[in-house]
Amino acid sequence: MNDYRVAFFDIDGTLVDNQLPHHLPFLDRIPESAKQALKQLKENNIEPVIASGRHHRIIDEFASTLGVDSIISSNGNCVHYRGEMIHQTTMSPILVKELLDHLRERQIECLIETPQNLFCFESNKYMGQQIVKDNILKEEDPLPENIVQLLVPWNETIDYQLDPDSILVAEKVAPVAASIHLRTGTKAAGVQKICNTMNVSLDQALAFGDEENDFTMFETVGFPVAMGNATPALKEKASHITSAVSDDGIWKACIELGLIINKRD
Repeated sequence: MNDYRVAFFDIDGTLVDNQLPHHLPFLDRIPESAKQALKQLKENNIEPVIASGRHHRIIDEFASTLGVDSIISSNGNCVHYRGEMIHQTTMSPILVKELLDHLRERQIECLIETPQNLFCFESNKYMGQQIVKDNILKEEDPLPENIVQLLVPWNETIDYQLDPDSILVAEKVAPVAASIHLRTGTKAAGVQKICNTMNVSLDQALAFGDEENDFTMFETVGFPVAMGNATPALKEKASHITSAVSDDGIWKACIELGLIINKRD
């Protein structure tokens, strides 16, 4: 077994049980066994890192409660290592305007993400509960600076009609959400930034995931682990398949791989 030094964890469907009611806070949907696994990993000098399509502000508080302070957010377009932002990938204002016009033509609403904040337009009904009052934009307002991605609704019927050769990509990040961002902004890029900062090799990294936006991360780390509830295509890329998140999948994988011992507080 390699000397693993860092483990990357997706949120939705990996750390968080998406089968539980979504109105519950993240912490209430993370199995106690997974919380214990992250704690033991850190005690064993394996840095736990959250790697998510979600915005940093949505992740930061519950990650801190888990004892995790290194976060890849917005699909790798924003990277924090031990509380300090070390990387961001932003879209040009012209590109953002063209994309917003493209989405409006198709009547697709969105949230706008910068490294610090989430914004939406005042007419937007999509996920408005996540937007603070000060971050609602009027149509005539200037766009915020340093936009890293747009968050859009997802279901099987929505066609974003992005050009296959576009520098942009739309990725499903949760059961009802997708993000549109630069192709160069990936979880893999975030993984590489973290490993470089830690001065460890990619072979010393593991990743846990379940969804298609975990593909690049799986192709980058030395040892990818798919949850039992993962998409079949992601399981094909895994070095190890554990049980579902609801069936203590993270804990069981960490035990089976010898990363922690079978002892809980």
